[in-house]
Amino acid sequence: MGRASLVLAAIAVAALAPACASFKPQPLEEIGFRDRVETASRNGLTVSVAVLSRDEARRAFGVDLYGKQIQPVWLRIENQTQRPYRFLRHGIDPQYFSAHEAAYKSHFSWQPRTNRRMDNHFDRLGIIPTVPALGSTEGFAFTNAKLGIKGVRIRLLTERSVEDFQFYLSVPGFRADWHEVDWEGLYAEDEWVELESEEELLDVIRSLPCCTTRKTGTGEGDPLNLIVISRERALQAFVRAGWDETELLTFRSGLRTVRAFFGGVYKYSPMSALYVFGRPQDIGLQKARDTIHERNHLRLWLSPWLYRGRIVWVGAISRDIGVYFTRRAWNLTTHAIDPDIDEARDYLAEDLATAETVERFGLIEGVGASTPDDPRRNLMMAPWWSDGDRAVFLLSDENIPLDQLNFFDWYEFGSRERRLEGQELKGGRPTAPEGQ
Repeated sequence: MGRASLVLAAIAVAALAPACASFKPQPLEEIGFRDRVETASRNGLTVSVAVLSRDEARRAFGVDLYGKQIQPVWLRIENQTQRPYRFLRHGIDPQYFSAHEAAYKSHFSWQPRTNRRMDNHFDRLGIIPTVPALGSTEGFAFTNAKLGIKGVRIRLLTERSVEDFQFYLSVPGFRADWHEVDWEGLYAEDEWVELESEEELLDVIRSLPCCTTRKTGTGEGDPLNLIVISRERALQAFVRAGWDETELLTFRSGLRTVRAFFGGVYKYSPMSALYVFGRPQDIGLQKARDTIHERNHLRLWLSPWLYRGRIVWVGAISRDIGVYFTRRAWNLTTHAIDPDIDEARDYLAEDLATAETVERFGLIEGVGASTPDDPRRNLMMAPWWSDGDRAVFLLSDENIPLDQLNFFDWYEFGSRERRLEGQELKGGRPTAPEGQ
């Protein structure tokens, strides 16, 4: 290619680039995120945190950071002690973006002057990690985007000491399925039942049906294989372990699901409804891979029971490992699940325990045992089998290291092996049910 051709090519590329792309960030004082700031103080340190919404981030930084999967978190750290501290950005996100990296990913084509302004703006707003004695630092950390409730961990290091602050902040603009639940109206005051003893707890767990149903109460869907006991709505423990909420089904979320079906990334895809207590799940949570075809997902229902003042949730968890065509679904497709349904249950036990959110754990019979030779089938007629146990999680508001995890003493470990003794558990990949 000659010199003239190169010049023409450059002109053509420049013509295709956005002409004078706008970069007009607004002063932070004009953006209302400070109205949502949450603050915590301990041992002479005060930490204030807010997560910017997509619109707020665009106004503050002049570009669509969320489009680059970057989420700015505003911080102010005040140090009233005689010792300097250092803010560990790795604690807020092990894969955080530096200020210059976030700016570089947002650069405009063929606009070096604007890009230099952008670099300076990001650098000026980025937080300085050093917190001097009797001083403060303020600015933004650039994290990976997370919708719904975002866990923000602030770790401050000084000589031979670490202070750890944990926040759970709602990101504006995201409508989760549980936002539409009338929590106060689920049960009348006289419907709540207080459980004081473990025997009472076991009785109600055993009284549950094996599985979810259709809206009509007919059929058997996914097994009810987990019980979660918490002081709040249990979301914080799952968010801390890296679970994502489920977006409310709307035209836009449906469109995002369709796009993700053909290769896009969407971690909050709406779930189909399964029924317990005559209603669909109150909360849906999921951990997706790079495709929505492969994810762990669970559903939770608020029960009318309180165990020693804590809320009892009934849940179902399974692992999606692919999709297949079926006439049983309106869109002619459904997820293939791992038929060894206990694997997802056991994964959750390891996941929550590793996140140090579990105070006590146990297993109790209730689902009913089945095997690959004699499996049960869900509403899509997909086979599944189980040792028949339900996992019971008593969640903690404090960090519980693995070596301090306690167990309910009403489960005798090894009983699963005895129940399955003599039965050969066959592996193999799941296939579409016969006739599909």
